[in-house]
Amino acid sequence: MEQEKQLTGQESLDVISRMIRTAQHDIHDSSFYYLVWGWLVFIASTSNFILMKSGFENPFIPWAILMPLGGIVTGIYSYKQKRQQRVKTYIDDVMKYVLIAFLVSLFTVLLFMSKLELATYPMVMMIYGIWLFISGGALRFNPLIYGGIINWALGIASFFVGFEMQLLLLALAVLLGYIIPGHLLKNKFRNQSVSTAAI
Repeated sequence: MEQEKQLTGQESLDVISRMIRTAQHDIHDSSFYYLVWGWLVFIASTSNFILMKSGFENPFIPWAILMPLGGIVTGIYSYKQKRQQRVKTYIDDVMKYVLIAFLVSLFTVLLFMSKLELATYPMVMMIYGIWLFISGGALRFNPLIYGGIINWALGIASFFVGFEMQLLLLALAVLLGYIIPGHLLKNKFRNQSVSTAAI
């Protein structure tokens, strides 16, 4: 009986260890999405601004190229990650529904850009803020939460400025909400991986 209890205890430790590694792996996976979409939106919005200032005939081209590219890259990455994922957590289930709500809201706003006009990018930043705030809370990662708050603030500010300035505020919003927190999230995973390996 004594040996059975010890074996059960060891098995429990193994299960806990696997869950920790899975959670860390999920954090790393999340950083990929924040970084890819953060950089793509940052490049698209700043390029759009520069092309408008230079008098280019079609300044929206960066969006038409980079957004589909981002969809393909993240789609392939997500497919590969799902095939490798062995354990599904409660947070995974919750975040799936949050992601669906985020994407439906975002695509609805983008679909009705012609009606929203100057309110489009402010609304996009407000939706970004919701996604960042919730995902930051789920991952217990404050930089994402702060990024969400910053996106809300910049979204509100964008209602009071012209389109060119909105492009710059959008670039700033993804820099502070996606790119910087994304890199911090990636570093956190690396540090945790090193600590776990040392143990």
